[in-house]
Amino acid sequence: MKLYHGSKSGIKGQIKPDLSRSMCDFGIGFYMGDRPEQPKGLIAGWETHRFYEMEFEADGLKIKKFGDTYDEQLDWALYIAYNRKPEWYTDYKQLCDRYNSYHQEYDVIIGLIANDKMFQLLERFYGGTLCDKALIDGLSRVKLGNQYVLKSQTACSTEHLRIVSERQMNDEERQAVLAQSNNRAFQISGLIGELQRRYRRAESVRFFDEIMEEWN
Repeated sequence: MKLYHGSKSGIKGQIKPDLSRSMCDFGIGFYMGDRPEQPKGLIAGWETHRFYEMEFEADGLKIKKFGDTYDEQLDWALYIAYNRKPEWYTDYKQLCDRYNSYHQEYDVIIGLIANDKMFQLLERFYGGTLCDKALIDGLSRVKLGNQYVLKSQTACSTEHLRIVSERQMNDEERQAVLAQSNNRAFQISGLIGELQRRYRRAESVRFFDEIMEEWN
């Protein structure tokens, strides 16, 4: 399958799973997306950027894919919180064990992209101003595609991953990407307000802290 990767200064040497920051959505790994817009948006502000088309072969790899059921989407949201805000999980040993096992057991983790714009939505959920139903409604309407995160050196090997092309975006393309990103942020801000109004008095809803207690 064809996937896309953006780098602020280019890939140097062998692709490895341990070069990213630890507090990314799915922890340390080599990140790719199934749509080009997301990685382009991450690197458009950097003069030294490189945009890559990759060919990825998943056969034989152990894969965790977050689905679109209620429980799978909550699992995705809690897993992102675990990686981005690990201090929240100090008193939640079972959840820590669950998400540590994801890091240890899988070669690849696949799930919705949660870029900085999407994180506006997640922050409201984590902060208790959006309920579970509002979050899932919002996720169904924000179409950023999926991220594929390679967690093992086996998944990063040339047997499974190869660079098809590498290039820089021209100025016109970069400006278009940045404008699209800003517009997306504006759209999500409007969506959050709509969701807060729609679910303000909804029945049978749960909030982040309640879900943490229940899942632990």
